Amino acid sequence: MRILLVDDHDLVREALSLLFQQYFDGCEVVEAGSLEPALDCIDATNDFDLILLDLRMPGMNGLEGLKRTLEKAVKTTAVVLLSGAYRSEDVRHAIEAGAHGFIPKTLRGQALANAIQLVLAGEKYLPSSILNDISDGIVGGPDGEKRMAGNFGNEGDFARLTPREREVLALLSEGRPNKDIARHLDLREITVKYHLKNVYRKLNVSNRAQAVKIALEDMARAGTL
Repeated sequence: MRILLVDDHDLVREALSLLFQQYFDGCEVVEAGSLEPALDCIDATNDFDLILLDLRMPGMNGLEGLKRTLEKAVKTTAVVLLSGAYRSEDVRHAIEAGAHGFIPKTLRGQALANAIQLVLAGEKYLPSSILNDISDGIVGGPDGEKRMAGNFGNEGDFARLTPREREVLALLSEGRPNKDIARHLDLREITVKYHLKNVYRKLNVSNRAQAVKIALEDMARAGTL
């Protein structure tokens, strides 16, 4: 796997490169400190599996840098934004512009690796805070307006999920295994499995990937992404 990692902080690039090499065997990481050198790297080879762009770095100009990257990269390359601080509208606008995911820099270790695996599998990764916004039935618009999120699934109803089930689904979107979810929520692992069973039933899905995917798809249809 070849990754193009673009961030203007040397320590961030060094830490992420080490993490990628730890979790992905045979991973090759090419680094760039700003957008223009990154675009030159794409022109030179254009055989990256994944491109990670810092949202706020020289040359990005908001989402213009994302759009330029998407134009140059081949369609099979996943282009994902990284950010240490972000707002819900940042994530929504990035996905609307064509980003394959939006990963917070606060993710560490296995959670970050899981997020990348999800993207490489063809899914979109969003921060769990976005799903938490939907859990309350509202998503903030670009002007601060609150809009209702749609129902999830053909027959399932996201509104039927309990607060705890919504928490479990939000953590699920980070790619966390059941054991990690149980530890985070101070629950027994068998209890997490029980909550997941109810989530699947209420959303009319059969596994965790489908649960997260159907949520994101409905957000897109409702115009809340």
